[in-house]
Amino acid sequence: MTTMLLKTPGFDAQVTAAAARARGCSLAADAIRIAATLDGMVPEQVGRAAMGLGERVYTELAESQAAGFVPSADPAADPAAGPSADAADAGAGGADGAAADGAGDLLMLTETGRLRVVPAGTRPASGGEGAEALGTLKWQSRPQSLGRLFALARDVERLQFEEVHRWLAQQDPDAVRRRIDAASHALVHMAPVLLYVGDRCYSNLGRFSNLPGRSMAPDAEGSVLTVLRRTPAAQWSPEDAVFVVCLHALISSGSPVRAEEFNGVQLAPDLLAGFLRERIGAYGAEVPEVAGEPTGAALDLLAAACAAGRARLLDRGAVLYREINGASLHKRERIMPEAPSWDELPRPVADLLAETAGRPLPAGAPPAAAAAHAAEVVGQVVRQAAPAGFTTPYEGFLHRFFATAADALDCDVAMGRGPRSVAALHSTVPAEARVALATRDFYCCVAPGRDFADRFAQDRAALARTLSAYSARMRYNTWHYLPHTMSWTEQTPRRDDWFFAPMTADITNWSDQHHTGHVTFGVRHALRVPLGIVLEGAYRPGLYDLRLLRTSGDEFELPELRAAMVTGRMQALLHQAAADRGLEVGDFDNGWYRDFHGA
Repeated sequence: MTTMLLKTPGFDAQVTAAAARARGCSLAADAIRIAATLDGMVPEQVGRAAMGLGERVYTELAESQAAGFVPSADPAADPAAGPSADAADAGAGGADGAAADGAGDLLMLTETGRLRVVPAGTRPASGGEGAEALGTLKWQSRPQSLGRLFALARDVERLQFEEVHRWLAQQDPDAVRRRIDAASHALVHMAPVLLYVGDRCYSNLGRFSNLPGRSMAPDAEGSVLTVLRRTPAAQWSPEDAVFVVCLHALISSGSPVRAEEFNGVQLAPDLLAGFLRERIGAYGAEVPEVAGEPTGAALDLLAAACAAGRARLLDRGAVLYREINGASLHKRERIMPEAPSWDELPRPVADLLAETAGRPLPAGAPPAAAAAHAAEVVGQVVRQAAPAGFTTPYEGFLHRFFATAADALDCDVAMGRGPRSVAALHSTVPAEARVALATRDFYCCVAPGRDFADRFAQDRAALARTLSAYSARMRYNTWHYLPHTMSWTEQTPRRDDWFFAPMTADITNWSDQHHTGHVTFGVRHALRVPLGIVLEGAYRPGLYDLRLLRTSGDEFELPELRAAMVTGRMQALLHQAAADRGLEVGDFDNGWYRDFHGA
């Protein structure tokens, strides 16, 4: 087996495959479902929420009327056979007249994976995405009101956008620029976003980019925000006004990365207001009275209440996690019904700790007792001889810990990252030296599960190459988070290339779609548990983590995430004990993986 066998087709191939599958349908309902979900890869409610209000009306009527479906003979052909790009706003062309048989009501699938509807007699509105035709609807009896309903839905949507636009245009220009600056700051320090406002797509992901991020500098001319920053708000498009107002409310409602919770769906004022109300209620807080307020002001009030409610919930000890769909990039915060407990620690991991410490972790151990147990484990480890292939006994124990976790949780690989030396992070080290830290100053210990290693048979070079690739990416992640983890973002000199340190555990499925490394090395389903320790009296979040992945097979479920979170809790205590002892890690670079696995 070679590493290339792990490579998955990636997102573009999935869009193409879903389009081809949709064209094989004879019923509109089947084609709509396949296209909206990318053939089951995206949750249906997420895929449908990517459409505008008028498009949702169209598809729901087509499904309720059991409309048929005629696939496009030439998907690349220009489907625009009607008057103008905005003619859909005028009542869906001939929807109530000449096109009474429904010929020409077209379904399209965009490069970003969004299902679009182009009513008969109209041209598709440009949203900044390429698209290919799937086919046309074939009505048994086309609803006479279809055109009027579509136009009404579009009018409702447009009136929302225009009301927000008028409100923003009346705000102080400096306040408007502060909203833009806050949005830009969040976007360049977080994972990619891909959002829709009506027919428009806003993203900082690869070729879809029109926002600052990894693919575009904050002041790039191609950035929407660059243009808006130098243009009076009154001259903006309504969509741009909605984007800025809604994104600002979203990133103010709890955490800047909250913006990812609208990835792949419409960032519309009414949908955002409903989302914020739901979150406020879930946090057990009181929803503020906003009746009579302009929509923009109402969203600001709801966002503030949401942030306050979330903070109070966390202060009470609630545990949050996120569910992530890798295909749509959609992320959704969830609240654990109860905090994970030590009895959810996988038995093989507990046995390893007990064997090493000479006694088991006490049942229901309070924090101090658990920390003492971890310190005993590390104390016993450092008294042992280093296992073959490892420089120190601590490094050998780390590898065994992750290998045990991989098999206990039925994973292909388990891994954990961190700094090689915590002493290099201390405030006594000059800022110039701390800023100069590079990926080589961090490690990631990657351990394969037994079954995963066996899949490579005698191709040890491919196994080493795969594990080394995982490790290299995670070493980069620690470096990337470091300024935020260590509160260095405003120090002088400083590094501007950083991401917000992760705080919340994630359960991700279909991760092998957009990220090049995940596509190449088959990271399909993953659990991530960010971990921190206390250094110089301050908690440093995300300095370490536990990651578990599967390249195929079943998705992870919540019980496995809870077990991983408890495993990570113990791992963090082990890291704390090691840091307190000043232990350093020298293994787990590329050469180590080649040597250890006999490549």
